[in-house]
Amino acid sequence: MFGKILRIVAIILMGVASTLMLLGGVGTICVAWFPERWESLAVLAPYKIVYQISALATILAGLAGIGVMVKLIRRSEKGHFFAILVLLVSLATAATKMAFSFVLRGGTAPTHIRFYFTLFTLAFFLFLRMPGVRERVRIETEDEGRSDGDIAGGLAAIMGGALALSVSQWAGPTHTWNGINYAAYWRSEIMFAGWTAILFGALFLGRFFFRRNRCSSSLSKSGSQVCVAPREP
Repeated sequence: MFGKILRIVAIILMGVASTLMLLGGVGTICVAWFPERWESLAVLAPYKIVYQISALATILAGLAGIGVMVKLIRRSEKGHFFAILVLLVSLATAATKMAFSFVLRGGTAPTHIRFYFTLFTLAFFLFLRMPGVRERVRIETEDEGRSDGDIAGGLAAIMGGALALSVSQWAGPTHTWNGINYAAYWRSEIMFAGWTAILFGALFLGRFFFRRNRCSSSLSKSGSQVCVAPREP
């Protein structure tokens, strides 16, 4: 049971971290390509190339993170390795952006949120690779079907969607100039992505409850004590 809980937490953390990567990468576009439009960001103009590379790398890491989350749900042998790799890329881009922003404009918000959350998630994945913990996680989930993947995937998608839908609130204070909240600039696109993620999360959770009810029905008819959810190819 302990191993199953650790695996669910890992998938959720990866999903939320990937969402922060995508939001962070997209949110850097204004700084990376159009800093001259805002007086407070004009000082960053000579370093646009740094922010452009950081934005593209962060967006790609976020997309890769979603793929890694799928690998973790499917119990891919390389899932944890790729998770650590993606998290390291995100950590590097966040640290670079924070360093330049702190020196040039005296602040790191809101990139510091992604940095510390990514750091925590990376530490958690490294903890899962420790001798004893790694074996326990694998052994305890090997023969339990994919129900834990459905739970974790569903919760990760819902939390990621909620994070996207609320981005104008938690990122707004650092993205407001002349009374305009630029964190809500792509409001329609972000709302579409957020609600889509929540819908997929609900479908994952719905599949879990459907499988559980089907297993309960099978157990009551057969009298068996064990119900193993079928594995997907």
